[in-house]
Amino acid sequence: MSALQDILDKMYVDPELLEQLGEEQKQILFIKMREEQLRRWRDNEARVEQEQKNGSGQLPKKNRRGIKWLTGKDGEVWTWVMGDHPADMTIEQIIDKEAQEQARKIAEKEVLLESFSMDVPFLMQTWMNSS
Repeated sequence: MSALQDILDKMYVDPELLEQLGEEQKQILFIKMREEQLRRWRDNEARVEQEQKNGSGQLPKKNRRGIKWLTGKDGEVWTWVMGDHPADMTIEQIIDKEAQEQARKIAEKEVLLESFSMDVPFLMQTWMNSS
């Protein structure tokens, strides 16, 4: 079995081997791996379709699960690339916003705990006086 066939079977390239390859060889390897990935996907789709036609391999309705992708006006799967739209936040802004939200939640918990700990002596005194 050739090294290429071994890589395509496993769909894994040893990092040491990858370092030894030139840029053009890496591109060729990537293309071959992608072709193999597509071939496997098509084979699997054909197998599933054949099983459905034959009536075997069908899952009971209650166990069926699926994904419905959001599609654009062109009917293609809708995608969004962060930063493409002028109103999009940068990654730094997103990280800052998340950090502020986390800090706010921590502060709320601290205030709640502090107010509870202040109320405990008052509650104890009230309870003792009512006995």
